[in-house]
Amino acid sequence: LFPDSDIDLLILGRDPATATQHAFVETFLTTLWDLQLQVGHSFRTPAECMEEARGDLGIATTLMEMRFLGGARTLVRQLHEQMRTNPPWPPALFFSAKIAEQEARHARFSDTAYHLEPHIKDGPGGLRDLHQLQWLAWSGLGDGRLRHLQQTGIIDAGEYRQLLQARNFLSRLRIGLHYAAGRREDRLRLDLQPLLAAQLGFRDTADRSAVEQLMQNIYRVFASVARISAIAQENLAWRIAPAASSEPLIDGDIALRQDTIGFAAGHPAEPVLPAVLKLFRRLAEDPQQRGLDAATQRQLHALRRHLRPQMLKNDPQARSDLLAILAKPEGVYRTLSAMHQCGILARLLPAFGRITGQIQHDLFHVYTVDQHTLFLLRQVGRFWTPGHSDLPVVEEARLRIDRPELLVIAGIFHDIAKGQGGDHSRLGAWEVKRFARTMGLDRADTRFLAWLVQHHLDMSGVSQRRDLEDPRVIQDFSRMAGDERRLSYLLLLTIADMRATNPDLWNDWKGMLLSTLYRGVRSELQHNPIAPKDRRALLRARKRDLLAALPTQIQAPAQALWRTLGSDYFMRYSHDELLWHTQNILQHPGQDTLVFARPRQPAGTELLIYGRDTPGLFLRITSALDKQSLSILDARIDTSVDGHALDSFIVLDESHAFAHSPDAQQDLCEHLRTIIDGEAVSVPRFGLRHHGARHRFFAQNPVVVSVDNAALQRYTLLEVTAADRLGLLYQVGEVLLALHLSIHGAKVSTFGERVEDTFFILDENGRKLAETQRERLRSALLDALQQKAA
Repeated sequence: LFPDSDIDLLILGRDPATATQHAFVETFLTTLWDLQLQVGHSFRTPAECMEEARGDLGIATTLMEMRFLGGARTLVRQLHEQMRTNPPWPPALFFSAKIAEQEARHARFSDTAYHLEPHIKDGPGGLRDLHQLQWLAWSGLGDGRLRHLQQTGIIDAGEYRQLLQARNFLSRLRIGLHYAAGRREDRLRLDLQPLLAAQLGFRDTADRSAVEQLMQNIYRVFASVARISAIAQENLAWRIAPAASSEPLIDGDIALRQDTIGFAAGHPAEPVLPAVLKLFRRLAEDPQQRGLDAATQRQLHALRRHLRPQMLKNDPQARSDLLAILAKPEGVYRTLSAMHQCGILARLLPAFGRITGQIQHDLFHVYTVDQHTLFLLRQVGRFWTPGHSDLPVVEEARLRIDRPELLVIAGIFHDIAKGQGGDHSRLGAWEVKRFARTMGLDRADTRFLAWLVQHHLDMSGVSQRRDLEDPRVIQDFSRMAGDERRLSYLLLLTIADMRATNPDLWNDWKGMLLSTLYRGVRSELQHNPIAPKDRRALLRARKRDLLAALPTQIQAPAQALWRTLGSDYFMRYSHDELLWHTQNILQHPGQDTLVFARPRQPAGTELLIYGRDTPGLFLRITSALDKQSLSILDARIDTSVDGHALDSFIVLDESHAFAHSPDAQQDLCEHLRTIIDGEAVSVPRFGLRHHGARHRFFAQNPVVVSVDNAALQRYTLLEVTAADRLGLLYQVGEVLLALHLSIHGAKVSTFGERVEDTFFILDENGRKLAETQRERLRSALLDALQQKAA
């Protein structure tokens, strides 16, 4: 038992039970409850237990590991004998059911233990996997002890020792976790990791913190349990249902058995590396094979110590096989995961070994660096799966990928220098160049790989933090990309990286921003930028198309409205958006403030707010949105010559969506209009957006403010990075109002517990900020945001 584990009591009795027995059971349980023990209980006869177990896998499993506490041993022996001679679940059926249960449990954790906050009990490689081995052994062999697994040859002596050590370590860790949390807690929370590291004897060193040492030790234990469990379960399957395990098909030195692959008997022969890579090449190229057989996993784990990265440089066939593996994006995740599990990948790529179990202490990166990298490769493989991508631009870019292995190599190396200090993108570019030379790639491929790794963060940063309607942004990115081929590789690397970092933080809005940037840059690279003369022609054509789409009776009022708005307004919005704005504004003349909402595809809700441009309007809007628990993704601010503000927002609610029913939209608009038209600005809530201990752990993220005139053509760029908290946008707006500065656009990006807000601003005369204004703004924001954060 663990400190806060459930206590399940089985009270065995004879049939029929007497009134005295019932009274005793009630008194006994009441005493336990009075002691504040959380006790689950059942009162059954042995026959009733067997009947219940036949219909419930969980009950059948529980009865296998029941322990006698007191009373009549004869009843317990009777039940044990019935379980042994007439099991409620035949061994083969029990085995298949428990494997399916395990697969479903692992799927809840994305089939990996390499989480920032791993689950000690239920995650892959955790205590539950150790329990599963014992249950399967009890059912199939009649004895669930780990020692018996060794004695019967299911595991070897070394594997037995590793499982014992893993069980002891994970048990100590779980006990400490329960005490540290003060309740049942099996997820190793970030805020508890320093305490547990100290309790388990880890100490900070010059190279690694105590927490890093603890976590890397945990990940090694998980990997060991997962690897040995897979071997043991396959060997048990042979014992339990030998008829279902067909003889292997021998193809030279490779054996194919159902859905696993491995070495044939007597192999691998010398030299080792070509044989190993030939095996993994076959795994990458055969989609029917899900992994390696048990014997081969054991062989490879032993062989790994004989492999050296220099062997690749000296063996053309080995290099050819490895490149062939990397050129199969559909199979590369499965294959490199198997190489990683056996320890082969780290032997051939020592830099990959350095990121194994490397944690990043923030809520944005939810996996270790090595697991994130493997998940990135899984995303790349999905790009080659027909119909898998929900982003049309992916297929546009994929058709320009002429060498998939280059995209895969860039994916492997994009984060390989994390934890080394310095700029990991530049250091990673150096690492990938060294690998390319080892693999015999030519100079052009080597330079291209280094460029991809060095710039792998640029596309996400520009798409989420820059004004994509600004020609300079597109032109600058076009110069950096150079050509459509490089741009397409970079887009796919970016999407795979973002989707593999934290599944909860990817949304369709980010996909749309990347698509907009990609297509804008492609147009620029095709020498189709809009020159000033073309811009005027486009403006006239756009207004002409809009007029044709409007009813005749409102065309004159529409033209009058458009004359109050500058040309930039018509270049920032699509035809559909301009039409929606015009129709709604003209249909409601004379109202002080107009608010309209509609679903925004592919994500969120689009808001249009039109009314008198008054000081503090942005404050009122952010306050109103905060009261509705809405987060701003994007904002575009326009002011007409007759003193009206036309503001457009893309917002999401806390579930990253919004109710799209007409009633919900109408209610939202009425609430916003009431707050915006209020006499006083309603000050929003302040404080952390999330109140859990894990978020408080990161609440002291430093506030960073940047004010730049060079990044954008028309505006001064303001960037604010801080801990995600309520009222942050309001605070920024409050400072800008006090300094008589106006916001003309905004983008908000959330990275776990951190936000990066970008604003496009001008001074009260409609000009970029002078140097003294920029410094005054920076100081004022730092004072305001640090004071509220304290």
